Amino acid sequence: MSDPASVPASGPGSVADILSSVDSKPASYLLAARRLAALPAHARDGLAPVRVFVLASFTFDLLVPYLLVECARRGLDAAVETGPFNQLEQLVLDRESALWTAAPDVVIVAPRLEDLAPELDAQFLSTATDAAIDGYVSRIVGLVRALRTDSAARVVLWNQAPPQRLVAGLADVALEHGQQYAVAELDRRLARACTSIPGVIMLDVARLASELGTRQWYDAKLQALARVPLTAAAQIAVAARTARTLRAMRRAPAKCLVLDLDNTLWGGVLGEDGLAGIALGEDYPGSVYKTFQRVLRGYRDRGVLLAIASKNNATDVDELFASHRDMVLTRDDFAAMQIHWNDKASSLRTIAAELEIGIDSLVFFDDSPVERAWVRDQLPEVTVVDVPGDPVGYVAALDDCGAFDHLVVTAEDRQRAEQYIQQRERVALEHSTGSVEEFLHALQMTATIGRLDTATLPRAAQLLAKTNQFNVTTRRHDEAALQAMLARDGAIALWMRVADRYGDNGLVALAIALPSPASDAYVLDSFLMSCRVLGRSVENALLWSVARRARSHATALLGEWIPTKKNKPAAGFFASTGFVPDGERPNCWRLDLTQLAPPALAFELFEES
Repeated sequence: MSDPASVPASGPGSVADILSSVDSKPASYLLAARRLAALPAHARDGLAPVRVFVLASFTFDLLVPYLLVECARRGLDAAVETGPFNQLEQLVLDRESALWTAAPDVVIVAPRLEDLAPELDAQFLSTATDAAIDGYVSRIVGLVRALRTDSAARVVLWNQAPPQRLVAGLADVALEHGQQYAVAELDRRLARACTSIPGVIMLDVARLASELGTRQWYDAKLQALARVPLTAAAQIAVAARTARTLRAMRRAPAKCLVLDLDNTLWGGVLGEDGLAGIALGEDYPGSVYKTFQRVLRGYRDRGVLLAIASKNNATDVDELFASHRDMVLTRDDFAAMQIHWNDKASSLRTIAAELEIGIDSLVFFDDSPVERAWVRDQLPEVTVVDVPGDPVGYVAALDDCGAFDHLVVTAEDRQRAEQYIQQRERVALEHSTGSVEEFLHALQMTATIGRLDTATLPRAAQLLAKTNQFNVTTRRHDEAALQAMLARDGAIALWMRVADRYGDNGLVALAIALPSPASDAYVLDSFLMSCRVLGRSVENALLWSVARRARSHATALLGEWIPTKKNKPAAGFFASTGFVPDGERPNCWRLDLTQLAPPALAFELFEES
């Protein structure tokens, strides 16, 4: 995979050069970790620093070199410290411990069932299973809450891998609630309890162990000699998945997957082989492409926009979509299509403009090495997937690239593809009406405003991480930071949903205002809106709701526009809504709340109590 945000420029002795020497052998990781550590600070400027502390019930030190290398592959300069094994509560409760001295950005909590709940391991058949599970979950939740209460660090928490051996042996599968069931139930209860705590991310170790196989996961000899229960292969797998998780915590996922057609969505060349000659169906090799299309439909369903950039005859492609019975994807599954003979980089620019997203939000998947090289050269911001020659590897290549890694999938994500279809209908309506006012009335819009709470925190954090264009400050607050803001006395945090005759746009706008400690005013920390509802004046309604609440306690609302390369659409917001420049400070604005008047709106506004 080529990811412009991952590793710095190549060259002898560079990060990219060091990483290029890493293979699947542990020795190559250890050498690369030493070389990375020896690099001067300026040589790692392209990597984002992250401080990590590990709380584990076993010896974690052997995993650290693997984690350093895998983090570098994901564009992270990780500094990793580990505490003594099986000292979880001691390190958390002692404010003088190495954990608190390290002041980490992320704390990895890696408990092992054999260490913390042996009654669910070797003693399983003589254990009250429910009580043991509840005791384990209660202990871990208490530990995590203590961390989140006293630290700004986010927490990556391991769940439990399947047991190395089953006490009941072959009979376990026939037990009503066997040992395998108990561990799976423990993981389920733990996830339910901990994912409701802002700032806590589950690392699915159970899934990793299943992918690798328990015989390749556990190392009895290494456990006996060094209290390290994992094989080298398992350690590498854990490091790679952890690095992906850390990257996903720091960078919003890409928004759009741009696909080629020939030898990508089907086998063969449509223009040469014809509709009947391409490989697409239930038999090999056509079945491989059909499976890939099913996977792509799953990506669409979780919120990834699909687009096409193909050198092809548009009429041939239209015929295929209309008549080929083995096409899983339909035209409506694609938010944008560029089908012509122009170069692919130009197509990607057009797609980004049409969808109103940044070039860096695109991921390019094309079987041709020549096309991939061209896009890398012309558009270094685009993530280019290293597509294997054998289409059997397409799914793994896309999944493993990590460009679409989400830590949470919201209702808005699942509706996104449908929302872009609705957006095309709105554009058609806009073109058919004579004025903006006529268009807005024809839309039959409604807007609903409510207070931010635990149910809307995930979507709010997602908006803060991804919204670039209409975003006056572009401050990035995660769920934990948002929760801390909500706890402040007098904080105003509002969301807005917008619907119209074509459908529900979802939660598309957010405003956060905090009382100023130095004056009789409120300060807009964040004010942002999805590009899907730009030009509809819904921002005026959200501002009115904020200002109306603020004037009960203050005489002014202060705003700041912090310019970025992408937020020019927000540049005129304050001037257009009654704010005046605030003294000598550039880009700072002031709204007199004593002279506040409600805006004229071309839609219905509802406010939840």
